Amino acid sequence: MVQRDYIVRIIEQFAAFLWAIIFNKKIRNYDIALEKIEEAYNELLNSKSNKIKSLEVDEIVKSNTYEKVLNTDNIEIIANLLSEEADIIEQINGLNRITSEYYQKSFVLFYVLANKMNTRKHDEKIDEIISKLNDYELIDETRYKIYEYYEEKGLYGKAEDKLYELKEDNYPNITNTIKIFYERMLEKDNETLEKGNLPRNEILEEMDKL
Repeated sequence: MVQRDYIVRIIEQFAAFLWAIIFNKKIRNYDIALEKIEEAYNELLNSKSNKIKSLEVDEIVKSNTYEKVLNTDNIEIIANLLSEEADIIEQINGLNRITSEYYQKSFVLFYVLANKMNTRKHDEKIDEIISKLNDYELIDETRYKIYEYYEEKGLYGKAEDKLYELKEDNYPNITNTIKIFYERMLEKDNETLEKGNLPRNEILEEMDKL
């Protein structure tokens, strides 16, 4: 009961922080919005923002995993704060390296969260971040995660596009990954493939080229 009350209180506090961040961002009070982000890290996660933001995604996940159980609430908080700060920095400075880094980390954390919780409730936020990332040069690991996300969502044509982007960058073992992807696609019916914008005849043509 005590644990449940604590979790509810954290969720309520985070909702209040998020509202304040978004409101101040909307009226261009960027300094206040950034202050609210720092307060959220301090009060909800008991940590300085720079300490968390300096970590790689796998380190963030590891530091929020206790006895093999992922603290999904913390991951959701961090993913949202990274996304909001990225948006604010982009509005202030335009396209930049920090924004790209924060958006990529936010996307991967939301993707980890969606898989762990086996839910699609974060898809809208993930799609929003991917749309932002279209303006940036991404690391291969992020593009691979986007490919996986697209396939899971049934957007097979978009998944294929990401695979070929990785092929252009000589991503390890990517040709074999593409072949296995096509084999999975051929197991689906034509209607599903058409809906995913990857018709069977296109798959067969590309397999011949490979």
